[in-house]
Amino acid sequence: MGGSIYVVPDIHGCLHALHEAERRIAADRDDTEGTAIIVYLGDYVDRGPDSAGVIEHLIEGSIEKAHRIMLCGNHDQIFHAVLSTQADPRGWLSLGGRETLRSYGMYDADINRLCASPRKLAEAVRSHVPDSHKLFLKLLPVAASIGPRHIFVHAGLYPGRPLDLQTDKHLMWIREPFLTDGPQMPVVVVHGHTIVREPEFREDRIALDTGAFRSGRLTVLKIANGVTSLI
Repeated sequence: MGGSIYVVPDIHGCLHALHEAERRIAADRDDTEGTAIIVYLGDYVDRGPDSAGVIEHLIEGSIEKAHRIMLCGNHDQIFHAVLSTQADPRGWLSLGGRETLRSYGMYDADINRLCASPRKLAEAVRSHVPDSHKLFLKLLPVAASIGPRHIFVHAGLYPGRPLDLQTDKHLMWIREPFLTDGPQMPVVVVHGHTIVREPEFREDRIALDTGAFRSGRLTVLKIANGVTSLI
């Protein structure tokens, strides 16, 4: 018998909430099942207190009899762009990047001083982030398709377009028209990105981001034998 699928949405630097979510997954596991799949929907960094700790945990940690799939969120994409000199780090700071830099040991006073020179700020950012974290961000995929119906992405799909015709921007950034119209394909899209008060279960999409960085609550979805539930 195949194992269950567990889905963890936007973590945003909340390492304690991530540990708690993985404890719930471990407690829910049935030892008679096969290997479980754990899908993380991206946005590991920004806003919360320990982005560096979250990435280190995802790199170094493991869960017995579980295969982990880690997808890329828009915040992870921005962080990677900053680290690879493709984006001005100053714009990132207002999106939660300042909290990320604190988790890597940078102080607000130094960040404020370096903002006068985007080049020097970018150099400081790169010097504080380990190479293993840079590689982790670089290699994150943007989507996963598991089974005949379920597609897992950070933000959503552009309605009516097959997965192979979607752009990375759609998969990591889209809100409308996806939130209103759904994927308009015979699939169920499991996503985060847009914060909801409670998880939303629609016929063709499931929204899971309950804003862990401000609510303290990291939702976990379970899919087993075609049945979805929260744990």
